[in-house]
Amino acid sequence: MERHEEMLSPEEQYAQLAPTLDTDGFSLYAAAEEVTGLKVYEEFPYEDNRGMFEMADGRTLLRYLEAVYFGTVTWEIVPGTPYERAILGEVDKTTPEYRAFYQKICAGAAAHIKKRIGKEMQNVKKPITEINKESFWDLIHEAKNACGQDMDAMLAYLKDRLVSMGPTQAQNFHDIIHAYEDLADKFGLWDAAGIMKEYGCSDDGVIKEYGCSNDGFIDFRAWLIAQGREVYFAALADPDSLADVVPYGDCCFEQLSYVGDYAYEQLTGKSAYDQTDWSAYEALLMKLEQDIVYKDGIEFPREGADLKKYLPRLCAKHPEWDGQTRWNLQLKEIRDLIHAGKDYDRHQTSNKKKRSRGGEAR
Repeated sequence: MERHEEMLSPEEQYAQLAPTLDTDGFSLYAAAEEVTGLKVYEEFPYEDNRGMFEMADGRTLLRYLEAVYFGTVTWEIVPGTPYERAILGEVDKTTPEYRAFYQKICAGAAAHIKKRIGKEMQNVKKPITEINKESFWDLIHEAKNACGQDMDAMLAYLKDRLVSMGPTQAQNFHDIIHAYEDLADKFGLWDAAGIMKEYGCSDDGVIKEYGCSNDGFIDFRAWLIAQGREVYFAALADPDSLADVVPYGDCCFEQLSYVGDYAYEQLTGKSAYDQTDWSAYEALLMKLEQDIVYKDGIEFPREGADLKKYLPRLCAKHPEWDGQTRWNLQLKEIRDLIHAGKDYDRHQTSNKKKRSRGGEAR
C-alpha cells in the first residue's frame, strides 16, 4: 500500500518526483543554493573559468557545493599560475548534520517541482467549447499558433473547431468577428493599411492602380484580427504600432470574415448573416468597445506629410510607399474629413508647444 504524501519524508517525496520531474538534478541543486547561500560558480572560479560547469548537470554541481559547504575541499596551486584548483574530498553523508541538510534541500526541491507543475497546469487551458469575447481571442491564438501564416490552414482549422462546437457558437463567432471589424473601421487605421498593403487602399469602391476598395479594407481588418488580441488592440491604440508587425498575404484575409458563416451553414443549411439579432449585435458592439482605447485623431484620413507625422515608424518601415494615399477627393465627405484632420493635428501641435512652454492648452 502506498503511503500518503503527508506521511513521506522530504527525501522520500523528492525520490518519487525526481525520476521524471528532476532527471538532471537542477531542482535539487537550486534548493541547495537557497539553503547554503552559496553558488558553485563563485566558490570555484578556476574551474568556472575553464568551463567545467557549462555542461554539468545539477547533481555534479551539488557535489561541488556540498564539498565546500561541509569543508571537504582542499586547494592546490596550479603549476606556473597564481590560481588554485579544487580537490574534492568525500562528504560524510551519515552525519546528523548532513542528513538534516539533505532533508532541507529535498523539501526545497519538491516544493520547486510542485510549484512548476502548478504553473504549467495553469497554462494548460481547458478546451474551448463556447465562444465569448475572451474565448474568441483564445481560439484565434490557438489557430495562429497551429497554422502560422498559412491562412488556408487557419481557415480550415477554425471552421473545424466551430463545427465541433455547434451552430450557436458558430453564430457567436460570426457576430463577434464582424463586431471587431466594425469597431476597427477608422480612417487612421485605413491609412496604415494603405501603407502596409502592396497596392495601398482607396475609398472609392473601385479597384484602380495602387488602390483597393472598401472591401480591401474590410479584408485588412480581418487579417488584423488574425494577428491576435495584442496586435489588434495595439493597432487601435496606435496604428503606428503596426511597424512591428510582419506583413504577409498582402495583409488581406477575406475568408476569415466568413468562417463563422461557413461553419453555421454546414451545420444548419442556413446563413449566419440571416440569423444575426441586430439589437443584440448593437449591444455586443457597445460591450466590445469598452475594452478599446483609440488613438487620438484616428477618425481622420490624412495625406502625404501629415500622414508621415501621424505614422512615422510605419512610413519609415515601408520605404516603397510613395507618400500618396489616393483618397477619392471627389467625395465632399472625404475632403471635409481631411481638412478636419489637418485642423485637429494643428491644434494638437499647438497644445503641445504651449505645454512645453508651460502655457495652458485650451
